[in-house]
Order: sequence, then structure tokens, then C-alpha cells
Amino acid sequence: MAGKTRNTMIVQARRKTEELAAKRREREARLQSLATDYHAATMMAEAGVEEAERQAAELIAAAKKNAAAAMDDAKETVRKMLATGETRQGIAELLDVSVSYVRSIDVATVKKAKAGTGTGTVEVQGSEERRSVGVVAGHEGSDH
Repeated sequence: MAGKTRNTMIVQARRKTEELAAKRREREARLQSLATDYHAATMMAEAGVEEAERQAAELIAAAKKNAAAAMDDAKETVRKMLATGETRQGIAELLDVSVSYVRSIDVATVKKAKAGTGTGTVEVQGSEERRSVGVVAGHEGSDH
């Protein structure tokens, strides 16, 4: 009976070892699955942030482009105001900007006109029509 008991004990020990090994494999498979879930989630999080940063960069670039166009429109409006004969000081007070800002737009307009056309005439584009405005020689130095 001792031989049978020994064989029975070995068989039971083998079954127990196999059960424990099976449980260990199941646990390792579960851990591997969870690790995969973790890595997938972190990769998705990083991809989401990268996409948001890309979209933000596009929005900022578009906003800067729109802002530049709006500033060009604002400067064009100042040029139209100057073309009415209003003084730089008067325009500056009306717009709550510095006279030097108005002067810089006026001087840039004169320089652009001299470089571009050579005639001293600047094209001012209105909202409804185009018209040309003569620039008075020496105007860039005055506070007119």
C-alpha cells in the first residue's frame, strides 16, 4: 500500500502542479491582455494630444492670417481717412492711436507709391469701387 500511496501522491502532486501552472498561465495571459490595454490607451492619449496640438497650430495660423488681413483692412481705412484731408492728429484722436502710428501708415503709403508706380499716385481700394488718390509731395514729413 505504501507503493500505491506514493504513486497516488505523485499523481496528486502532478495534478496540483498542473493546476497551479494553469492558473499561472491564465494570470499571465490576463496580465498580458491588461498590459496591451494599457499601452493602447496611452498611445491613444498621446495621439489625441498630438491631434489637438496639430489642430491648434492650424487654428492659430488661420487666426494670424485673418488678423493680418484685418490689420491690412484697418490700415487701408486709415489711408482712406488720410485721403479725405483729415490731419494725422485728428485721425489719431478719432481712432485712439498714436500720431506716429498714423504717420507710419502714411509714410509707408507714400514709399509704396513711389516704389511701385513712380507717379506719386496711390491706389486706394474702397468697399464698393477703386479710386486713385494723389499724394502731396513732402506730405510724409508734416503732421497734416
